[in-house]
Amino acid sequence: MFTFHDPRLICGFQASETGDVRRLDWETVDAALASPGSFVWIHLDVTDLRVQKWLEEQPDLPVPARDALLDDDELVRLREAGDDGLAGVLSDLHHDFEDDPSAVGALRIFFDERRVVTARRHPLQATDRLRREMDRPTGKVRSLNLVADLLQHLADAFLGLVKEATHDLDAVEAAILDDAARGAADLGRVRRLLARLRRHLGPQRLVLGRLAARPPKWAPEDDVAALRDAVARIDSVGHDLDLAQERARQLQDERAAILAEITNRNLYVLSIVTAVFLPMTLVTGVFGMNVGGVPGVESPHGFLWTMVLMAGTGLATYVFLKVTRIV
Repeated sequence: MFTFHDPRLICGFQASETGDVRRLDWETVDAALASPGSFVWIHLDVTDLRVQKWLEEQPDLPVPARDALLDDDELVRLREAGDDGLAGVLSDLHHDFEDDPSAVGALRIFFDERRVVTARRHPLQATDRLRREMDRPTGKVRSLNLVADLLQHLADAFLGLVKEATHDLDAVEAAILDDAARGAADLGRVRRLLARLRRHLGPQRLVLGRLAARPPKWAPEDDVAALRDAVARIDSVGHDLDLAQERARQLQDERAAILAEITNRNLYVLSIVTAVFLPMTLVTGVFGMNVGGVPGVESPHGFLWTMVLMAGTGLATYVFLKVTRIV
């Protein structure tokens, strides 16, 4: 497999009308883009100043496309660029070799009938999977079906994380049922992860839904169908994410209810003990006063009778609580 040594071009492919696909290097990108009758996908690292300069100097790149590819804004969006192109930002997961593979990054994209340009600032999962897939093409490569394949890989990336979160919720549920005091840290981590995914996947579902409802006019019906299948799959992942988030909330509520029940039970026991010992405490307080005339001071059996009185008051209090059905 050919290895690119130029950091400006992460990967590039040119597909002919006959379906042949060949790799591109940086020196052949301009010629491939200018070649009529072929399709080109290039994936760029826009942290490289040379890439930024190259994008700014492209005469046939619409201004909205240039802005989308070079902007620092990570807001998910997709809008028209030029006569028949679309440009914007999608959310993708950082690659596995990042410190946090669940971190969400921005995938910048522009595509029209004969080219797809993607760019990123951090290594991302979906584009890397698509790059490996392009080394083994299974059919004719066109613009919209490549975008559909990219969306399928986006769905796979998010779905893997949602499944992992669901598995963690199973473990948290078992821990909570065994001991409500356990699982708090794991549940909080999963809830934060799901909330972060939803912040990115929610807007993406809306943007891609609009694209599926109004696909480009130049796209063949087969590619439009593939696009709609990919968007439906992302929407399905979004539903799974919503269900996982709802389950996490229910586990949080259940844990809070169990802890509240335990607290109430402990307070109840403490209240009963306090009520039983309150009269006994009164007796000890009275007989513990350091004043003259305290009964039993001169009697050799004074301590014994005091203890009997304390036990009697405690027993009487307990019987009273039983009769009144407080206990």
